[in-house]
Amino acid sequence: MSNRFKPHSQKQFDAIMSEKLITLLGTGIQYGKTTVGALRLKIAMHKYTEPDDNFIMMAPNYKIMQQSCLPAFLKIMDGLGKYSKVDACFKMDGGGTCYMRTATDPDAIVGITKVRHIWGDEAGLYSLYAWENMQARASFYECPITLTTSPYSLNWVFRELIKQKDKRDDLCLVQARSDENPYFPKAEFERKKSQMAPSRFNMVYGGNWEKMEGLVYDIFSEDKHVVEPIKFPAGTRFKAGIDWGYSHPFVLKIRAITPEGIHYDIDEVVRTGLTIIDIIKICKHMNNLWGIDTFYCGPDRPENIKELCRNGITAVAANNDVKHGCDLHYQLIKSGKYYVFKGRCPHTVDEYGMYHWPTASDLGVDQDDKERNPVKQFDDAMDCSRYITASTYHISQAGGKRAARVPQGEGQRVVTKRNKPRLGYYPARLKNYEDFT
Repeated sequence: MSNRFKPHSQKQFDAIMSEKLITLLGTGIQYGKTTVGALRLKIAMHKYTEPDDNFIMMAPNYKIMQQSCLPAFLKIMDGLGKYSKVDACFKMDGGGTCYMRTATDPDAIVGITKVRHIWGDEAGLYSLYAWENMQARASFYECPITLTTSPYSLNWVFRELIKQKDKRDDLCLVQARSDENPYFPKAEFERKKSQMAPSRFNMVYGGNWEKMEGLVYDIFSEDKHVVEPIKFPAGTRFKAGIDWGYSHPFVLKIRAITPEGIHYDIDEVVRTGLTIIDIIKICKHMNNLWGIDTFYCGPDRPENIKELCRNGITAVAANNDVKHGCDLHYQLIKSGKYYVFKGRCPHTVDEYGMYHWPTASDLGVDQDDKERNPVKQFDDAMDCSRYITASTYHISQAGGKRAARVPQGEGQRVVTKRNKPRLGYYPARLKNYEDFT
């Protein structure tokens, strides 16, 4: 087969030839962005040919990997190496290895060393945690990262890259409509434009970033609800929510509730691969920092809740009525009594832009949306928010006049001078798990 490739436009050429550390090609569907990602990866694999040179190709899930980016990559690398389906890698003849991984396990790329290039296809469907891991893999050799995606929501792609494009000298941003591919049918482009809602059309075919449709908390606004940290008044209570995880992230969220019933999400911990021993260390450390009176935990791991209690942490099973919890949290946001500290809960802010009710594409052939719950994706921090709100909403309603309902029983702590809720500004943010040990 011929290995010659001719870009269909100047924009596609610019994306292919970019020398920036981060290249983001965000376009409408059928523009040819997946081909760009595969070609840039091929160029990198011809540039770095030592046997220990490694490369990473990512997709948001197995389905997109198998149907989109993997076929494009194997086609453009035909005759240049061998693909192992078992090991999910491609070994180039006389060169390095490309590992194929999905963002369903954000830590799947951890441990891959000497990375020379990373390509993330449909990156708009990755969690912030996955994006942080991609940057960590790239940092040692300062390797380029190529992101190809259609717009999906106002998540980290929009917030960290597109919105900051004029302030970043490490970014090459190329945006294009579907019809800027000269091979895309013009008549089809105009037909869809006349049939679809403008905001939806602008995302799918226009390559513009808009708020995702069907968001559970569609009234949450980063401009309105994300605020600078404040000094807490006397009488502020500190609560925590826990969503268990191992292969998917474990999330711990801290919330402050003032005497006036104002809720502030003030800190979070997001990690994968933690044992219960690790979790206990983290909870104890955060408890020492904040003086948390109750940890509201996902009820799916009762053995973990008991273990926390045995270690002096007041942990209880949270109410897991999803719809009821979502309704209460929605009302809390709507009431004007809920805020998130800027820079302290980035994963929480990111999930607000992705946590949505199921659409037709999310439902299986035997499902309907009559008794629907939100899609179980990008929901770990959202579950924590729901657990805390469902258990403390009465404090907001009472304007802080009634005390929080602290369960009695195993693990009940005595409030001492040391573990009283801390006043003043938040403590220095912990960057690494080692900070907890």
